Amino acid sequence: MDEAEDRLSLPRPRWSSHEIAVWGGAREDDLAIAHGYLKVAEIAARHWIARGPNDYLPIPILYNYRHSIELSLKWLIRTAARCALRNGYCGAEELSPAKLDERLRTHNIRKLADCLNRYLALLDLPTSEQRIDPESWKQLNWLDSEDATGETFRYAVVGHGPKSAQARPMQQNVNFYEQVNELHKLAHLLCGGYTSHLGVYENYQMEFIEEMRAAGY
Repeated sequence: MDEAEDRLSLPRPRWSSHEIAVWGGAREDDLAIAHGYLKVAEIAARHWIARGPNDYLPIPILYNYRHSIELSLKWLIRTAARCALRNGYCGAEELSPAKLDERLRTHNIRKLADCLNRYLALLDLPTSEQRIDPESWKQLNWLDSEDATGETFRYAVVGHGPKSAQARPMQQNVNFYEQVNELHKLAHLLCGGYTSHLGVYENYQMEFIEEMRAAGY
C-alpha cells in the first residue's frame, strides 16, 4: 500500500479481534438497530460540540437521531400490539403481524406516534402511561414538522419529478445545540426508557400467563 492510499485508510484496531463485527440473527430487531443509530448520532454530536462548528455534520446528525426515534417507535408499537392481544383485545386481525407490517411501512413520525398512543391505551397501565408524555409529544411534533417523510434529513432535494424541491431552500442560522440536545433526550427516553418500561410490562404479562396455565386456569 503506497503512502497516498494509506492516508485514505481508517486506522486499524489495536487488536485483530476488534476488526470483527457481528450482526444479524434472531436478536437483531428494530430496537437493536435504533440503539446503533442513537450511538452514532451521539458520537457525531459530541464531536461537533467538542471540535467546534462543522456545518457538514448537523443534517446527518439529525437524520441519525430521527431514524433511531423512528425505529424505537416501531419497536414500541409491535410490543404494545403483542401485549394488547395477550390482554384479550378482540381486534386480533387489526394487530396481526401482516397488518402491523403494512401500518409500519411509513417514515412519518406523527403517524407512528399516534399509532403508539392508540395501542398504549389498550394496555392495563396507569392512565398517565397510556399516552406519550406531553414533552415527548411536543418534540415528536416538532420532528414531524421538520421532516415528515424521512427524506428532509437524508437529501438536499426531496420529492420526484416536477414536485421535487430543495429540502432547505433558504440558508438559516439556527441554534443547533438546542435542537439536537432536545432530540438527544427524546431519543434516549424512547430507546431506553419507554422500551425498558414496556419490555418489563410484557415480561410480567408472559410470566403471569404462564403461572395461570401452570395453575390450571
